[in-house]
Amino acid sequence: MQPIYIVFGTESGNAQGLADRAKEALEKAGLACRVVDMLDVAQDGLTELETLLVITSTYGNGDPPSNAEAIHAFLMKKCGPRPNMRFSVCGLGDTTYERFAQCGKDFDRRLGELGATRLVDRQDCDVDYEVPFEAWLGKVVHALTALIGASTARPEGELAPHVVSQRADLPGTRRNPVSARVLENRNLNGPGSTKETRHFVLSTEGLPLAHELGDCIGLWPVNGPELVRAALDATGLGADAEVRYQDQVRPLAELLARRLDLQEPDVRLIDRVLGTTTAEARQAASRDHHVLDLLAASRGAWTADELLHHLRPLAPRLYSVASSPRVHPGEVHLLIDIVRYELGARPRMGVASRFIVDHAPAGSVVDVFVQPAPGFRLCDAARDIVMIGPGTGVAPFRGFLEERARTRGPGRSWLFYGARNRATDHVYEADLQRFLDAGVLTHLDVAFSRDQADKVYVQHRLAEHAEEVAAWIRGGATVYVCGDAKRMAPDVHAALASLLGAGKGGLESGAKELDALAAEGRYVRDVY
Repeated sequence: MQPIYIVFGTESGNAQGLADRAKEALEKAGLACRVVDMLDVAQDGLTELETLLVITSTYGNGDPPSNAEAIHAFLMKKCGPRPNMRFSVCGLGDTTYERFAQCGKDFDRRLGELGATRLVDRQDCDVDYEVPFEAWLGKVVHALTALIGASTARPEGELAPHVVSQRADLPGTRRNPVSARVLENRNLNGPGSTKETRHFVLSTEGLPLAHELGDCIGLWPVNGPELVRAALDATGLGADAEVRYQDQVRPLAELLARRLDLQEPDVRLIDRVLGTTTAEARQAASRDHHVLDLLAASRGAWTADELLHHLRPLAPRLYSVASSPRVHPGEVHLLIDIVRYELGARPRMGVASRFIVDHAPAGSVVDVFVQPAPGFRLCDAARDIVMIGPGTGVAPFRGFLEERARTRGPGRSWLFYGARNRATDHVYEADLQRFLDAGVLTHLDVAFSRDQADKVYVQHRLAEHAEEVAAWIRGGATVYVCGDAKRMAPDVHAALASLLGAGKGGLESGAKELDALAAEGRYVRDVY
């Protein structure tokens, strides 16, 4: 009998981790299954699948993640009827985006239109996906064991609320982070810079934080006591009030500090305070208000349970590892952009930014975990690499170059890096110069967008070296892109398609060549 196929679409690795957990649960129930990256799903193979579980994130504001683009396009436009397929979809997303979990909705809708049978209704998950994911997975396991007739099938009504084993909760994982000591926390930007970028070093000595080049470190921020006090003052609630949250009873102040988002408002809070009724009004309110603004404007008494019901869960932040674990044993280096802006004529900071700047000095401890990124790995030292990483996107490439300096293979390295101003924002300049001087870095092309009247970005530097970059790629180089997903990644993708398509059919031809490179694992992106 054909195994159950679990396919995942992901940018940050969360959906892949959930796919592995689904496989574990199904195998525990006696069911044969396979986990497959959507990038590796052959289009003709999709039409032959009998049982399909789809776990996918959404990229940007409604698009499929990069590894899901090809199969999403095939399914939407070219796939024929699938009356013999059974399926279920779990979509990951963020309710602050208008097209919340849209990729999962697309897969669910289209498979239904093609005549496939839903095993279990689609599950849409917000940033805190653990509880809804496990609920969905429990239903899926029950439906499949009952349908396939496995010996472990449970009677109706006896769904296990938690179907994953303790392996998913090993120390150093998202659901079981560990406390790491901060060794260094310093601003890399010079005086007068319009940016603040922190070099953040953690001790991993004695901790289960084994990581590889290309991985991310997840950091759980904590809301400072001033924010917690503001929330309590606005609602008139006591810090010591005991509240049940996700099967645990904790003091309200602790939950507000460590478990709940006091910045990005949930739609339920927006509706209660502002009485909004349309998606457009909710989006505008989310852009214009923080949680504390809405709580201060709220009327009527709050109970602790009501407050928890109207707040979003606090989510971890992921940062690319900026060091080689073999060059820096017992340490992990991160490059963190500090987000500052104005809202309502008041200076504001990002949740993690405030925590890093105000509450995580050297000597303090922070809760962290490893987020593996098996799809973003440094290739063999014999192969050329082209790295494109403006801003904090340069982080993993510092680690790549440290590793290449250690192994010293014959492969060449070319880095395209960008920032605002050379004098103040050329982070890791000394490291990059050292790699150049040692011959580890063959070429370094930089784009400082605000050092001249017309802004210059990394895509412009790619265009300037179009023929040589194309020659590197066609000679076997692997292309890595890291950084901003909304503007940089599409612009770089277009620049690469243009230089590959020059004289060979234009952008469409170049885009197809990029698709082929991605399928080979030679066009790899870590965008956020």
